[in-house]
Amino acid sequence: MMRSLLLLLILIILTSCQPVLKKLYGIKKPGTENEISLKKKAIKFGLDTTGIVAVNGTDFLQFMKGRGIPDGAIYDAGGRYIEYRQTDSSCNAGLFNFIPSLELTGNYNRPDSLPLQEQWKKFRDLRGRELSYPEPADFYLLIYWTVWTGRLNKDHAKIWEDLARQNTKCRIRVIKVNLDIQEWWEAEFRKEMEKAMR
Repeated sequence: MMRSLLLLLILIILTSCQPVLKKLYGIKKPGTENEISLKKKAIKFGLDTTGIVAVNGTDFLQFMKGRGIPDGAIYDAGGRYIEYRQTDSSCNAGLFNFIPSLELTGNYNRPDSLPLQEQWKKFRDLRGRELSYPEPADFYLLIYWTVWTGRLNKDHAKIWEDLARQNTKCRIRVIKVNLDIQEWWEAEFRKEMEKAMR
C-alpha cells in the first residue's frame, strides 16, 4: 500500500512539474515567425542578429525529423561534416567542449554526409530569398534554434556562439539556422505545419 501511494505521489509530482518547467524555460507552442519577430527574439536571447538564416519550407520536415532543438552541426573549410558526438545517441552537450577544442591541426571524425554546399541550398534569408555561400572560414558552426524553445537558446545557442567567437585557434563562422514556421512559406504548407505542431 505504501509503495503504491509513493508511486502515485511521484507520478503526480512529475506530471505537475512539466508545466512549471515549460513556464520557467519559456517554452511555448510553435507559432509563425518573420524577420522582425526572429530578430527581436534573437536579441532577447542574447544572440547576434547577423548570420541568421531559415530553412526553406520544402526542406523543413527533413530538418525537424529526429533533431533535438537547440542543436548544432560543424563543417570544415571544405564543407565536410565533422561529427562531434561520441555516439549516435549522445546529446548536443558535446558541443560545449568541442567548439573550444577546434583547431586547424585537429584530427576529426568526418563521416560520409551531405556537404555544407548542398545543405546551404536549403537555407534562405529571413525574407525567403536565396543566399550566397558564406565567406570562407576554417570551420562553420550551424546552430539550429527556434523561438518556441525559449530560454534553452540562452543556455545553449548563445553559449555555443560565444565559444566559437572565443576560440582563437581558428576562424569559426557561426550560422544560426532558425527552424520556426516562417511567414514567407507557401500559405497552405504553413497552415498545415501550424496545425501539426500545436
